[in-house]
Amino acid sequence: MRSLKLIPLLLIIFFITSCNYTTPPEMLFGNWYIASVKANGHNMTSDYLDENTRYLVFDEKGTYQIGLLDTASEKSWLIHPDKNELVMMQGTPFDDTKTWKVKAADNLVFLNDKHNHFQIELKRKKELPKLEIMQEEALVGKWIIDKVTVNGYNNTDKYAFPNRWILLADDGRFYNGNENGDQNVGFWKANSSLTKLDFFDQKTKQNSFISFNIANNTIWYEKQREDRNQPQVRVYFKKSE
Repeated sequence: MRSLKLIPLLLIIFFITSCNYTTPPEMLFGNWYIASVKANGHNMTSDYLDENTRYLVFDEKGTYQIGLLDTASEKSWLIHPDKNELVMMQGTPFDDTKTWKVKAADNLVFLNDKHNHFQIELKRKKELPKLEIMQEEALVGKWIIDKVTVNGYNNTDKYAFPNRWILLADDGRFYNGNENGDQNVGFWKANSSLTKLDFFDQKTKQNSFISFNIANNTIWYEKQREDRNQPQVRVYFKKSE
């Protein structure tokens, strides 16, 4: 008799465990605050974002917005519910990663890239805050080395070129070098959300030869590594006063 009473419970457990978790697009519609950005377990939120860029908006029409300065019309997103996979086709501030594994609840979303390098936590926001104005023109000027980190630790005193600088001109050109003079000349362009700064050899080229991140009044890049066993080196620049 006791075993018969267990049958409904066993059926319920079987039904729950046999259901696959899916993420319908409706769970992502709306405004999201990027609560944290972790890279290899380290909190890197302030390296990638500031108070203007710390928001994501997923529109019902299939467009998305990064930050308060962005325009959603040029960016498209989609989700594969059965794979729990989110695709932001024009990329993100996080090493331009486009495809993410997603876990979503009503007011909370977790994103992981396929290498599990990034872990992003989003919290739902009813309304976006008022914009603190920052324009692309604010990037114009001379930028100098602020710090160099190796695997997250400050190693500025061991850096070989402490006097290196980048000059962003208002005509879209850049010049960079050190105390010995100009070394490179080319063109620069920031993206619409002011999260990324691209450098080009020629104005007509589509692909940049290097990209910098923009956040908290700094611009920075990570040196390319041939494999993940090499140290992670990041070079930060600040605006010269």
